[in-house]
Amino acid sequence: MSDVLDILPAVTLLGVGLICIIAARLVKTSPIVMFIAAGLLIGPNALGLAPLNSVTNLLGQLGVVFLLFEIGLGFSSMTIRESGRDLVVLGPLQMLTCGAGFAAAALAFGLDWPLAIVVGFGAGISATAVVSATLHDRGLVTCPLGKSSMALLVFQDVAGIFLLVFATSLGAGSGGLGPALAMAGLNAAIAAGAALLIGRYGARPALTLLARTNSPEVFTAAALFLVLATAAATGALGLPLTLGAFLAGVMVAETPYRALVKSEAKPFGALLLGFFFITVGMGLDWRALIDQAPLILATLAALMAGKTVLTFLAALASGWSRPGATQLAFLTAQGSEFGLVLLALPAVALGLGAEIAGALIAASAASLALTPVWTGLGLKLARRLAAAKAKPGAPSAPGADRPILVFAMTPAGRMALDGLKHFHIPAVAIDSDPRRFMAALADGYDVGFGDPSDLRLMKVVGAVNARVLALGQSSYEISKDVTAYVNETYPDLARFVVVEDETEAEKHRELGMHAVINRSMPEGLDFAAALLSHAGVDEEKIMAWMDSTVAAHIPDPLPGASAA
Repeated sequence: MSDVLDILPAVTLLGVGLICIIAARLVKTSPIVMFIAAGLLIGPNALGLAPLNSVTNLLGQLGVVFLLFEIGLGFSSMTIRESGRDLVVLGPLQMLTCGAGFAAAALAFGLDWPLAIVVGFGAGISATAVVSATLHDRGLVTCPLGKSSMALLVFQDVAGIFLLVFATSLGAGSGGLGPALAMAGLNAAIAAGAALLIGRYGARPALTLLARTNSPEVFTAAALFLVLATAAATGALGLPLTLGAFLAGVMVAETPYRALVKSEAKPFGALLLGFFFITVGMGLDWRALIDQAPLILATLAALMAGKTVLTFLAALASGWSRPGATQLAFLTAQGSEFGLVLLALPAVALGLGAEIAGALIAASAASLALTPVWTGLGLKLARRLAAAKAKPGAPSAPGADRPILVFAMTPAGRMALDGLKHFHIPAVAIDSDPRRFMAALADGYDVGFGDPSDLRLMKVVGAVNARVLALGQSSYEISKDVTAYVNETYPDLARFVVVEDETEAEKHRELGMHAVINRSMPEGLDFAAALLSHAGVDEEKIMAWMDSTVAAHIPDPLPGASAA
């Protein structure tokens, strides 16, 4: 009987989490809001269906660990190169502007300066999950707004790591805060250095070895082990487990296995993070929230309006136009998952008091629910500002920034990537064959490892926003199995496949795919030309590129040979 009682909290959280996800889909709001509301309902201050004990707290803490791991996966040298200005200029300006503004307000309300810094800069962080979902829903992921927003979120998340270390050190007390911060900073530097060395000389070779097994289950176990082991290592240094999880993500981010590891770890992280938000709600008292309704509404208004204005000013200062700054400010005006993590820390919650902490949590959760509406208002305002300053000109091709997904680094797949790169068309390359994958890496291609039939991987690498799926190797059985799902989930996704003969081409065309028969020399040139034409490249430019490619593949005459 005791075994049943031990597992009952986990079963309760799992069932409640499932209901929350379904309910959030039905009412089209953030699952985070549903998780917190459900926790409030089942917690000890309401129905009492689940206690706040070691089991529920552990599940919630693991959710935050996996959140930080996913953030680390998005922080790579490629991210820095592609979003340099946003990371160096926009990100720091936004965090300093919002953090200083909200911290000053917190000081004015009587908070001590350490708490004011945590609350103020925590309020400056936006919700990665909510913003990215909003961008996907509106088809804005690869446009300048989407790219800059995601770069800003990456900077905020990294800044949040240091804020988390600072907030954790608050438990040392006012007299010991300085030494505690110094020791935490030293340990963090040691951990970061060790992570970079392990990532460079350990993680990549280990993952390469695992890739040769061609077994997704091995990567699932490896992802779980890497996250938990690194978190435990930083915990042994007296640092937050979350810092270790972030560093584990950074290790993997520099390898070509990032997308595959992310797809394996994401289901666990999403589920456990839901448990964390449920436990946050379980710690709230609905009676106190009703009594504090005016304070919660005032805090909500101050958060969203204040953050919109401050982010708008930071965007303008970093060189954005007024329409662009308006869109960015409205899009990122909500609270964040990170802010909720900070408010749930024992030292922060104790310093704020139950009533103030509860009001801040409720206001942050409400801001997440309001994000779609608030973003819509910002987009309408930005369009009016843009229309007022519009100049006549040729409109850009619709979807011009949406990537093309290329699976299989066969000669046809390589040729397709060569053509897309030549015309500066965004592309993502994936391969599931270990030998072909290794050869492509050695030849300088930017390619990830994964199976195109894995539908979870499709979401991770960007199929939601892709305009074309290009298969450099045909597999009619796989294409047939996933066609119904792809047509329903990605109705605008065009599919191209290279085939060997007309019989194979006809079978794929019946599935709604564009089949290109492999007749060209060098191999794959017709396939690449079909993709470029679909992407809107001028036919004359395509022909010129094809001619130069053919010429480049003709071997030079032997030394001393005379021309005919």
